[in-house]
Amino acid sequence: MKAVIFDLDDTLYPYVQHVHSGFAAVATYVDRNFNVPAKDAYATLRFARESDARGSEFQQLCDVYRLNRSNVPDLLREYSAHRPQIWLTHDAAAVLATLRRSGWRLGLLTNGNPSVQKKKVEVLGLAALVDHVVYASEHAPGGKPAPEPFVEVLRRLQVAPHDAVMVGDDPTNDVDGARAVGVRTIFLARTGRPHYDAADAVVHALSDVPGAAAALLNLGMAHAA
Repeated sequence: MKAVIFDLDDTLYPYVQHVHSGFAAVATYVDRNFNVPAKDAYATLRFARESDARGSEFQQLCDVYRLNRSNVPDLLREYSAHRPQIWLTHDAAAVLATLRRSGWRLGLLTNGNPSVQKKKVEVLGLAALVDHVVYASEHAPGGKPAPEPFVEVLRRLQVAPHDAVMVGDDPTNDVDGARAVGVRTIFLARTGRPHYDAADAVVHALSDVPGAAAALLNLGMAHAA
């Protein structure tokens, strides 16, 4: 039995979609509660993220519209609790289906707040596309790159480390974390992203994963068909 394990954010869907979806939810909240036009609040949050205020967007929103910063925890809760409007990359579902047809076991291993990540998995319909979903922070503080989450997903997939491949966009969390437990790695370097030479393979699109995974485990290209 062989397996491919995927990261979620910026691997199977663009993380910026979740950010913008959350900003829209927060903008609706401040419109409803503070009479700040939602379109203006949303524009302010987008501008803050793309400027030096990145990481303190909600504080910036409060400052611009003269809201007390004591409201920031409520804005954060609204952001975290919202049902995201996100979608898989154009090739993700097809790649997962191709791998499954070829006999691969499929896992999803994701960092982040499990309650937030579970909503993403639900909206994206991933539970039906993979065999197991593991929320890394449920198995180690901070999740990946700690070894425990990788050990857990391997256990659920019932594969040995040398029979698995990890696919992700994060050099530390995905590549280094997987390699530390003996899992082969594919670094996803989409347009504009640098290569990570420590990975066993580098691909520029998800559609390249089946062939790369088969090559890493010496399965032959029939498994990539």
